Amino acid sequence: MPVKAFIRDAPRRRWSISAGLSALCAAACTPLQPPPQPAPPPTVAAAPAPAPAPAPVSEPVVPPQPDAVDAADRAARRLLAYHERLRQMSSIDVAAEVNRLGALVSSADAPATPDDALALALALTQEHNAGDLARASSLLEPLAQDASPAPQPWRPLARLLLARIAEQRRLEEQLDKMTAQRRDTQRAIQQLTEKLEALKAIERSMTAHPAPPPALPGSAAGAESAPPPAPKP
Repeated sequence: MPVKAFIRDAPRRRWSISAGLSALCAAACTPLQPPPQPAPPPTVAAAPAPAPAPAPVSEPVVPPQPDAVDAADRAARRLLAYHERLRQMSSIDVAAEVNRLGALVSSADAPATPDDALALALALTQEHNAGDLARASSLLEPLAQDASPAPQPWRPLARLLLARIAEQRRLEEQLDKMTAQRRDTQRAIQQLTEKLEALKAIERSMTAHPAPPPALPGSAAGAESAPPPAPKP
């Protein structure tokens, strides 16, 4: 290239070099952009908490009336006092008391009072005759199953005695079964003892009279063929 042309193009070249350097400086001065943040995960909507079960509505407890409490207390005291009297009676006196109360309860002139029925049932439990507990249960069941809305002072006492009688009857039935089993066992033992004694008697009889030993073969024939002994001189 001629020197004159190079000198003539020097300002244009200087301008393009300056522009290039300016662009490089601007690029170097530009701050680096941070990398793009990852997109947040999609939020999952939480399931709604189950509604709490409604609390059970408790029925209001109606306290007993003072008159009913006093009547139940008096009935319980009378029954306890009568029980103490029965405990101090002899078996003859208890039987007489059962006859007296039985006449009152079964009387057709006036209906029996609940106190008389309770007293008779309690007296029947003190005896040990057959059918007494069943009779006491028949007296107490109408009182215990009374479904009248009015409070009855004898109803809890009748239920208490009825439960006691049911337990006593269960124990007596269990005792009767055990007694029958014991009786059968004793009878079987007695029969086995008799059979054992009979076998022992047979064994003793066989030992006292032993059987004769069997004869040897040919012994009878040899005895018949042998000559008679010679007579003595």
